[in-house]
Amino acid sequence: MNVKARRTKKQVNVENQAIMLLSKEELDRKIEVIKKELRSYTWRDLETNGKFAKNDKLSFITDDMLIAGCDIGSETHYIRAIDVRGRELSSGAFEFSNTSEGFANAKAWVLALAAKNDKKQIVLGLEPTGHYWFALAAWMISNGISVVQVDPYAVKQSKEIEDNSQLKDDRKDPKLIANLVKDGKYGMPYLPEKVYADMRRLSMFRAQLTEDRIRNINRLHRKLKIYFQEYMDAFGKIDGAFTLEVLKVSAIPLDITALGAEGIKNI
Repeated sequence: MNVKARRTKKQVNVENQAIMLLSKEELDRKIEVIKKELRSYTWRDLETNGKFAKNDKLSFITDDMLIAGCDIGSETHYIRAIDVRGRELSSGAFEFSNTSEGFANAKAWVLALAAKNDKKQIVLGLEPTGHYWFALAAWMISNGISVVQVDPYAVKQSKEIEDNSQLKDDRKDPKLIANLVKDGKYGMPYLPEKVYADMRRLSMFRAQLTEDRIRNINRLHRKLKIYFQEYMDAFGKIDGAFTLEVLKVSAIPLDITALGAEGIKNI
């Protein structure tokens, strides 16, 4: 290759790099514009006459919206993205961790896809799997991305339609979830904020403690029926103040009998 040819090739490479650099700058500019326009919608914003009907759900999914489906895991999530016509915008599933850093990476990934495909809003669909989705949903909503839920049973039924298989696949499920969102088969989660979030957690904690108390009392009744049948006749109440004081001294029927009337009176 002569010197002129090498010089020409080098010039072409420099021009191509300049074009790629400009493209990256343009992409970054589009991402910044989308960030400013992002808005997370909740059921309060979308309900009509106290309900969020099927037509309202379909109307919410617009042509300028990127639809992301997320398969929730305990430590790792997988996400895929489609448009309103069901065309996949991502080359495959994007894997991210169940941490704030992972959530930020997922947001950056969907923002880049939105910029490349001229989308202005983003909606994230997910299955409400245990408690693992709480942190992700709260983070996304606070960062301008709407979050919706799909029924796990609907996802299961959709698997056979996709590839005639009921096998679970972390990389297949996100696309099924995104398609359910596209078709309006989703619901809006209710995530209380501030004092209402505290009240909800305390209410759930109280209900859990009440269940635990009832379960333990039932276990105690069972043991007493086996080892101390006369307990209820003698004391009347399983957790009475006087009863508990007697049991502190002795919990064995023979020892309680040995105390006698005077011994129990002294207690």
